[in-house]
Amino acid sequence: MREHNGSAEGRAGDPEPWRVCLVNSSGRALGAGMLLGESTVLTCAHVVQAAGEEALSGAHVLVRFVGLDGMPETLAAVRPGCWVPPTEDGRGDIALLDLAEAFPHVPGAPLVRLGAVRDRVVHTYGFPAPHRYGVWVNNAELAGPAGAAGEWIQLNSPLPGERVRRGFSGAGVIDKATGAVLGMVVTEYTDERAGLAYLIPVEVIVRHVPDVARWVGEPPRPTAGPLIVVIGDRDSTGREGLLAQVRRERRVSRPPGTDRAPGGQLTAIVDATGKTTGEVAEHVSAGISTGEVVTVLQTNPEDVAVAVTGVEDARAPEEVLTDVVRPLMDQGATVLLQFNGPDSPGVRLARRWENERNARRLDRLALLVDMVEHEEDRTRERAARIGSHAAVPGSSADLRLRLAALRSAGERIEPGRVRRALAATERDAEAARWELVRRYAELDALAARHDELRGRLRGYNAKATDAGLMEDEELADLYRPAMAALTARPAEPEAAAGLVERYVRAVRRRLEGA
Repeated sequence: MREHNGSAEGRAGDPEPWRVCLVNSSGRALGAGMLLGESTVLTCAHVVQAAGEEALSGAHVLVRFVGLDGMPETLAAVRPGCWVPPTEDGRGDIALLDLAEAFPHVPGAPLVRLGAVRDRVVHTYGFPAPHRYGVWVNNAELAGPAGAAGEWIQLNSPLPGERVRRGFSGAGVIDKATGAVLGMVVTEYTDERAGLAYLIPVEVIVRHVPDVARWVGEPPRPTAGPLIVVIGDRDSTGREGLLAQVRRERRVSRPPGTDRAPGGQLTAIVDATGKTTGEVAEHVSAGISTGEVVTVLQTNPEDVAVAVTGVEDARAPEEVLTDVVRPLMDQGATVLLQFNGPDSPGVRLARRWENERNARRLDRLALLVDMVEHEEDRTRERAARIGSHAAVPGSSADLRLRLAALRSAGERIEPGRVRRALAATERDAEAARWELVRRYAELDALAARHDELRGRLRGYNAKATDAGLMEDEELADLYRPAMAALTARPAEPEAAAGLVERYVRAVRRRLEGA
């Protein structure tokens, strides 16, 4: 087993350090998996079965982190209660593994619950022979529900080219636009001429293994920080004007629950007039404090805000943007750029970056709206199943209209206005989704309580019947109203709880006196 130091450092530019490979005792790749939490891996049950009977009887399998430097390895065992072997028709096939050591600094796979979707472009990484260290399949497409009971989603690989096949089972299927993990590869179609495979969506994984729900969230936010372009004379803008811009950006862009973020101080303000790229970088570092900048950018990049004025008057404006501004943005800092006029050198490049970033956020917003719509559907379905007449929040139609308006804006509207509208709509979509998740959990708890009371009532009725008390009129008079209350008002189980307990106590008295 190779050692590791707990570092989250992955291979250069690797956005998915959670990717793992399961290997047997001889080092042969069995399939793929995903790190969810610091010591939990999700994979297919049949991948674990391929390790042999020892793995199924409690022995360990070997897990290799292919997205981390040195590809560290550790042992893993199936978590009790989280083993769902495949049925004859292929349903299930899910396993959670507990690692022998934790990887606390490695981010887990960003699972999102989306139901069955079509036409999304995805990529995935598996270990088909002879690719010992894995291979990507890019630009595959989700085709729609498939498999027994519609539990799978068909996955079409582009041909000619690498396709999803044996060795990809357990691999995360990653939405190309947002980086969200929509499901897990489960099987291939064995016709070599077809690029067909299948995945289990996150929704179904959670249904089979509820433990996974704790790792299901929203699609990842773009890692790059806000870029604010200000057109106007810097003398008229002034420090307070720049500060107001930063405050407004942070107020509208801050994710829910991050009120701890600073009010909007400028960490550094640099006048690029007459300066070389290196001099601008030095002034930025001095303003941030070189002893802290690396740590702050790695841990709390939202705490860093840099304003660069007089960009067009720098020695090399586009080099300043590419070599100083872009790295700060990519690490998550807020960067404000001031230009004297709309045709100043560098404005076109900065505007292009703004539009590209807005396009990526639009992709994320589209996924969020799909998720809200899915949560609405399943919450309404659950409410109808238990007869609840409480209103289910429904904001997906409004969100979809706002999304369409933002998409149609294109480059006709100033990118800053689009960015702020995007941020506000994202916040509303996230709030709507979590309200639906909360409402579904409430309905689910009511359904579980109803089933518990109904099972308790029927169980004691069976005991009474076995004891020859079927004709007992007093018990019958207690049983009928209890069952009637459960049947008539399934969404209000507590209204029947007292009646059920009266019947249970009466049966107990009869049985104890028998």
